[in-house]
Amino acid sequence: MPKLKAQPTQAPPVVPAPIHKVLFSVEEAAVSLSMGRTTVFNLIKEGQIHAVKIGKRRLVAATELEAFALRLQEAS
Repeated sequence: MPKLKAQPTQAPPVVPAPIHKVLFSVEEAAVSLSMGRTTVFNLIKEGQIHAVKIGKRRLVAATELEAFALRLQEAS
């Protein structure tokens, strides 16, 4: 019977932990809320969603999206 050679053991591949986004573009916020980007821009203009402006971009915090969704649930 042939002798088996020991196979070198390899460490499992390192899989990076998923990154949780903190800020979303208006387009990403719209997708997250299942709305159009124009609607999100209008909600920002009306003060219903707070956004920050960094350079030319408007960004919405993930916590703001969650708070907005909760306010919608409470209102209905």
